[in-house]
Amino acid sequence: MIKHQPFSHLILTGKNGSGKSTILRNIDKIINRVNPSFSFVKELNVVFSNGANNRYFQLSKKENIYSFLLPQRNSKVNKVESPTKQSIFESQIEQNRNARDFFSKNFKQYLVNKKINQVFAQLENNYLETQETDDFFKKMEGVFGKIFEEDQLKLVFEKENYEFFIKLNDGRKLTFDILPEGFSAFLGILMDLFLRLDLIRKAVGNNTYNPSGIVLIDEPETHLHISLQYHVLPILTTLFPNVQFIVATHSPAVISSIKNATIFDLTTKEILSSDDAISKSFSELMVSHFGLDNEFSDFADDLFEKVNTVLKENKNNIPLRNQQLKAILKENERYISPTMRFELEAKISE
Repeated sequence: MIKHQPFSHLILTGKNGSGKSTILRNIDKIINRVNPSFSFVKELNVVFSNGANNRYFQLSKKENIYSFLLPQRNSKVNKVESPTKQSIFESQIEQNRNARDFFSKNFKQYLVNKKINQVFAQLENNYLETQETDDFFKKMEGVFGKIFEEDQLKLVFEKENYEFFIKLNDGRKLTFDILPEGFSAFLGILMDLFLRLDLIRKAVGNNTYNPSGIVLIDEPETHLHISLQYHVLPILTTLFPNVQFIVATHSPAVISSIKNATIFDLTTKEILSSDDAISKSFSELMVSHFGLDNEFSDFADDLFEKVNTVLKENKNNIPLRNQQLKAILKENERYISPTMRFELEAKISE
């Protein structure tokens, strides 16, 4: 049994232009043995050398997962006309950059191939392969169910036109071609890694093998609703327990979603444990790690400025001060949240 060393996932934050995406690109170059720009090394206080490239980053692609998923993830799924050879997918494992788009566009083709191969396995009384394929699709249904928040979700295969449907609790059937962009983006990440995992398990001949590896994701929150942003990393780290995820993000939901992570702010050069991040509100994280001056909107800032002006100009005229403050609050009452009202009342009572 393979014993994996403990590791921490790495989450990069910071303002636009702080170098998050640049770091991911350079890590990708190192892993693929392409000459990187070393300007980013000082930011992370890490020294890479040619020897280090060979010793630590030359992953065996047939036994380990590696992928670099960009924010512009393709959501278009190719139409399936007929089954294809498995070797077409196996050959992509060696080609990291080309494989990203290939797996994203052709994951429905891969699912069709697995279903067709399962039929032949049943005809040949190959119970092991039949059961392994069943397990594969059940796991996919479970993950899709979490994404769609549908506990009875099913994947339905129609052999007449080589089509897969996502069947929801209420009976509606969705094709992969008409999914909302957020779901498509997340499924693009999942299917890229699912396909790699399945191909690696076939290569090593072990359906329970959990490969180690490194996955880089630039802005995993792209196109996702805030509630789904919070589930991205928990789902991925559960499905791929031996893979280290290195992500660059603008989302407070992402950085507060898992425990075993180190958060590095490229703007402030501060390091935060995810154990600290999960206890903070999104508004606190937006201020501390994403460059906002405070937790409120520009409208709220303007409102606070008006209140401060009234307080300053009328500090010796309490009746006039109260009259003007009352007018401001009445004029903007429909826009003031309970949190804002509490802050405003605290400021007025100072």
